[in-house]
Amino acid sequence: MNPLVAKSITVSFLLISLLAFAEQAKSQTGERYEMDGKPVSRAFYEAGLLVTDANNLLRANRNQEASVKLKQAIAVAPDYAEAHYNYGLSMAKLGNSSLAVEQFHTAIKLNPNLDQCWISLGGVYQSAGQIEDAIQSYKQFLTRFPRSAQASQVSNLVKGLQNELGSGSAKPDAQGFGASAPAKAAADDYLADVTKRGTLRWPSDHHVIRVYMRPPVNVTGYLPRYDAIARQSFTDWANASGGALKFQFQSIPTNADIEFSWISDASKLVNKAEAGETRLTCGKFGIVHGTVRILTVPLMSGIAVTPNRIRLISLHEIGHVLGLTGHTSNPNDAMFYSATIGDEWRNLSPRDINTMTRLYAPATASVNNGP
Repeated sequence: MNPLVAKSITVSFLLISLLAFAEQAKSQTGERYEMDGKPVSRAFYEAGLLVTDANNLLRANRNQEASVKLKQAIAVAPDYAEAHYNYGLSMAKLGNSSLAVEQFHTAIKLNPNLDQCWISLGGVYQSAGQIEDAIQSYKQFLTRFPRSAQASQVSNLVKGLQNELGSGSAKPDAQGFGASAPAKAAADDYLADVTKRGTLRWPSDHHVIRVYMRPPVNVTGYLPRYDAIARQSFTDWANASGGALKFQFQSIPTNADIEFSWISDASKLVNKAEAGETRLTCGKFGIVHGTVRILTVPLMSGIAVTPNRIRLISLHEIGHVLGLTGHTSNPNDAMFYSATIGDEWRNLSPRDINTMTRLYAPATASVNNGP
């Protein structure tokens, strides 16, 4: 390959799906109770009211309060599949994956036609790094609900996960830019995982990277605070580089090294099942330009885009644009191949920091920027 010819690389972020909520319960006059137009017992009706209240709390991200109501619903109506499903959803958002899986399986046993439960089950497995189990859950969804409006996106998820299990074809092709030969391995990092096809980095004489954050125009779901979250994410990675990188934010795109933008149209992303996308242009001496785009709306209804999720996606995509072009299978890493269901603020872990430090250490820089 001609080293003077720039090469475009796409790196991306799988987004897990978790979803939809039970429809509201309603009653008729007297002692006759209905849910979704069907007669039910008083116990199911009362449980349905609790589930409805809990769903509103889940939408507001008041997950602990929602879990209390859902436990009450299960106590009142143990055979109410939707109560188990939504309780599992609350547990997933609170970070209790094992209980979430247990509740999803109970819900499916009671009612295997709960389409969103299959998706959520796959999402929990995916966020825990159990890729094979996630694929099986998503395939069950596709087999049972092939005409679902979400089938295409779930199919894209399956393809992405199969790539993670297989040859690594979902990871960017960095061949031709130097074999991976990092500095002496730290006790706890993942540089080898994210540089399997070669090591990319910004050139050693390019310490100040100019960033243009494109002002959003008609971007649904965008909040002004997202800009501050993205800037903080850039700063955190710069600190992790051990002083090798600094960012300068500018108000015009001219001469920007990185262009960062918010979008609300998933069709603009290469993979429609992703929450963000990074593209790198590389030359003879390393990375010369990068673009980052982050989605501000849910890919599918039911999973809210929150500041916590924007933080996680920002850390991930900025990691890509700085040269961490692959993915890891550890859910605690910023470069984990998937978003997690748990909705909490994330900081860079010691493994993240060690990895970025090694990538920009002089011993790494001396061997990995040219063919």
